[in-house]
Amino acid sequence: MLYANGLSALLWAISIFLGFGLMTLADETPCTLHHEGNYYNLNSLKASQDYEFKTQGGHSFYLNVCRRVTTEPWSTGVPDNVDIAGLVRKDQHDFAVGLVNTTLEMRDTGLMLHLSNGSPCPGEDNLYGSSSIRFLCDASVYGAGKPVVISQFPEDDNQACQYTVEWRTHFACPTGQRGLISGLIVFLVITMMILLMLLVVSGTLYNHFVLRKRGFDQLARLSKVPLLELVDFCMELFRSAVGNIRSSGNRWARSTRDLNPASHQWSSRDEEQAMMVADPLEDDHDRELRDTNVWRNDTADGPQCTDDMGTIRS
Repeated sequence: MLYANGLSALLWAISIFLGFGLMTLADETPCTLHHEGNYYNLNSLKASQDYEFKTQGGHSFYLNVCRRVTTEPWSTGVPDNVDIAGLVRKDQHDFAVGLVNTTLEMRDTGLMLHLSNGSPCPGEDNLYGSSSIRFLCDASVYGAGKPVVISQFPEDDNQACQYTVEWRTHFACPTGQRGLISGLIVFLVITMMILLMLLVVSGTLYNHFVLRKRGFDQLARLSKVPLLELVDFCMELFRSAVGNIRSSGNRWARSTRDLNPASHQWSSRDEEQAMMVADPLEDDHDRELRDTNVWRNDTADGPQCTDDMGTIRS
C-alpha cells in the first residue's frame, strides 16, 4: 500500500512537468497559419543569407522572412536594438522597409506578411517605411523562389516609402500539419519508459535501504497494480492532451478567423495611426498598409516644463 501511494504521488508530480511539455507541443509556431483546414508554414524561408533583388529604380533590396536581415544596415534612422526585416540600399543611406513580424494573414490575393515601423519616410511626419509581401503558391518553383517588387509608392526610388512584393514559392502552398500527433505518441512512449525506469530504480533503492534486502532480492519486482496504474495514467494523460489541443483549436477559431494568435510582432513603438496616401497603381487588396506603430514621441508641440505646483505646461 505504501509503495502504491508513493507511486501515485510520483505520477502526480511528474504529470505537472509533462503538462508543460504537452502545452508546448500544442502551441502554434510563429510564422505559421491555420486557415479553412489548411496549414501554412513559412519557417523554411528563413535564410542565413538575405534574399537580394532590385527595386523598380535598380536599388538593391535585402529581405529575410520571420527574422532580421543579416546585411549590416547603415544610417536607417531606426534604433540599433530593433530587428529590421528588410531594407533598400539607396544612394546615401539604407531605408528600412519594416521590422520583423511573424504574423501571417490570409487574404483573397494569397498569404500576406506585413512589415511596418521602418525608416522615416522622406518629407513626411509620423510616417514610416512599410511593405506588404504576398506569397503565392507555385509548386513549379524549385527552391525558395525569388521575391519581386511589383509596386512602390511614391514611384521615385529615392522617395519610395511603401513597397509591395510578390513571392512565388512552393513553401506558400498549404500542407498538412506534420509532427503533432506523431510527436505526441513518441513523447508518451518516452514518458512511459522513463516512468518504468523510475519505478525500477526507486523500488530497488527502497528494498536496499529500507527493507535491507541484498542480492537479487533487492531488485524491484513490478506487480500488476503499479503497472495498471501507470497505464491508466498514460491513457489519461493522452486523453487530456487531445482535449487540450481540441479546446485550444476551438478558442483559436473563435478569437480570429485568419490570424495566428501565437505569432507576434516585435516593435518598440507606441501605437499611432498614420494616414497613408493611396497609390493609384495599387489594387484594392494592396491598400492594407495604412497603419503604422510609431515608436518616436511627437515633439512637434515644443518642449514641456513644470511649474512650482508640479503641473506640466507646454
